[in-house]
Amino acid sequence: MTTLVLGMGNPILSDDGLGLVVARRLRELPMPQDVEVAESEVGGLRLLELVRGFTKVVIIDALRSGGAPGEIKRLDADEFRGGHRYGSAHSIHLGTVLELGRELGLPMPAEVVVYTVEALDVETFGEQLSEPVAAAAGRLVDLIGDELATGVCPASLAAAS
Repeated sequence: MTTLVLGMGNPILSDDGLGLVVARRLRELPMPQDVEVAESEVGGLRLLELVRGFTKVVIIDALRSGGAPGEIKRLDADEFRGGHRYGSAHSIHLGTVLELGRELGLPMPAEVVVYTVEALDVETFGEQLSEPVAAAAGRLVDLIGDELATGVCPASLAAAS
């Protein structure tokens, strides 16, 4: 089994850089041998190439859905109705990417988990996370690190997944 941890985001749009920040911090920690940590600024159909060949994929991204800034959720890919990188007139949603890959006979992950953090600001140019999102980034590093080490969903997020 091989796992990809994929931090998504835009490094110059404030809280939108969350996934990249978390991926960088996770990369500094000891990881199980079968785990690869990567960063990406792309979405839509371009995700197909990033996730193919892995057994499990853990995606980390900021999201604006009306929740409290800094709120962490853990979703399965079929529950995720993500932000602007996952669906627009020019791209397709994560679930569609996975389905298309399977239809094409590509080796697609059996499990895809998405950790989201409710963003405060994804429109202001800047490389700093807002205070609630920065705090959530630290919690996410611990939660994802624990899940990768144990293979078990964090109890504190089990109800959300």
